[in-house]
Amino acid sequence: MIEPPNGIAGRGITGRTWVDVAAIMLAPGLSLKRWLLLGAVGLLALGAGTVFALDIPKGSAIVSFLSLGGESTWVSATVFIGAGVAVACVAVAGLTRSLIGIRRRSRHGNLLDSLYIQRMLGPGPRIVMIGGGSGMPGLLRGIKEYTSNITAVVTMADDGGSSGRLRDELGIQPPGDIRNCLVALADSEPVMRQLMDYRFSSNGDLDGHSFGNMFIAALAGIGGDFYRGVEVASELLAVRGRVVPSTTTDVTLVGNTAAGEVLVGETMIAGASDRLRSVSMIPPDPAAHPEAVKAIREADIIVIGPGSLFTSIVPNLLIRDITGAIAASKAYKIYVCNVAEEPRQTVGFSVQDHVAVVRHYGGPDCVDAVVANTNIPPGPTPAGLSFIRPQQTWEDSAAITYSDVIDEASTARHHFQKLARAVAETYGKRRAKRRWLPWTAWDEPLATTVARPAPEVEAPNLAPGRSQVPAGRP
Repeated sequence: MIEPPNGIAGRGITGRTWVDVAAIMLAPGLSLKRWLLLGAVGLLALGAGTVFALDIPKGSAIVSFLSLGGESTWVSATVFIGAGVAVACVAVAGLTRSLIGIRRRSRHGNLLDSLYIQRMLGPGPRIVMIGGGSGMPGLLRGIKEYTSNITAVVTMADDGGSSGRLRDELGIQPPGDIRNCLVALADSEPVMRQLMDYRFSSNGDLDGHSFGNMFIAALAGIGGDFYRGVEVASELLAVRGRVVPSTTTDVTLVGNTAAGEVLVGETMIAGASDRLRSVSMIPPDPAAHPEAVKAIREADIIVIGPGSLFTSIVPNLLIRDITGAIAASKAYKIYVCNVAEEPRQTVGFSVQDHVAVVRHYGGPDCVDAVVANTNIPPGPTPAGLSFIRPQQTWEDSAAITYSDVIDEASTARHHFQKLARAVAETYGKRRAKRRWLPWTAWDEPLATTVARPAPEVEAPNLAPGRSQVPAGRP
């Protein structure tokens, strides 16, 4: 199986073997082969001119064939050498102009990486990923090997840990989920990514703070705007794509449990002692970030998830402008289901139950396809929860792609490369006239896809005893 080059984000293309580099340099779409071929023609002409200049005996079949109507060897030598020099100069000039132009526009560490990213991944489809938490950065790491036209729309409801403290003290939006996505998309040196993830350990106020969170907060203070700080951080980290907050408003997530308890804040909801019934947001109708809305409307693919259903995905869908843009977009909309249950939030949920919740908050047309795991390890997850099993029958209008997307080292999570391939394959089989995904057509079949038409989908039909989602948006 031919894999997309996956070393760019780490050691880079130039850290690979010369065979790998040669394969990349000769890949379609880089606009290099034309100049290399023209240069080869020039060298051949120079070689022919040299043969005539050395006055090789006329008996040579090659010399007789290349002779210009019986002209003297010096005339032939002059013509071929002149033509060879001219053609070689044109090839060198074209190649140099192309490489310099790429270098000037590049934010990446070396020329080969810049060339590959701009020429191969640049024409790729426009992908918008909607979510947050720890699930989204993993998929970003994998999907950036297929296209550089990525926009991560990230929830701004986080109120715990370092992000929550900075949010309270500085009055900024929470930077934690933004930081994780920036690091996932970064093509900078490994030490920069390690620096962004570094957490202080002390007996003072710095304890538990992430350097990356403080870095974004500082840039936001310098630029006078949180998103401006994110943009500057993206430039410094050579991010492949964009990371955009889902809202410009300071928002708070509110959860209601099956017992009637009201939980204020994402941290309280994540630690709920009872099953969730619904979630809402304060203020109830926050303004979406205009760049997020624009990216969704212009997308070729919209990927919702993976991530915590009620605290990472639904908060984005509570923003009316976001759901309106999803409904208006002509993109192919894919929901990535988690591989395992979440404590007190999705215990007992099937794949179809997850889809029902996403549609409840995101609208009836927000899911065209679903990617779900089919590799179920024995026993429960490390947290003692069950894995979400594939359904024997699928009665939904959305197509479903069952695939082994689990991370064997951390079974409750997706493997970023497996999941990216499954998403790429799901899109590739239905892309029709949409933009192509590089390398997708070359991969061996990875997933088993089941797509069946279904009758009209009614309100979410959850099993008895499960937390009920109300019919109307809270």
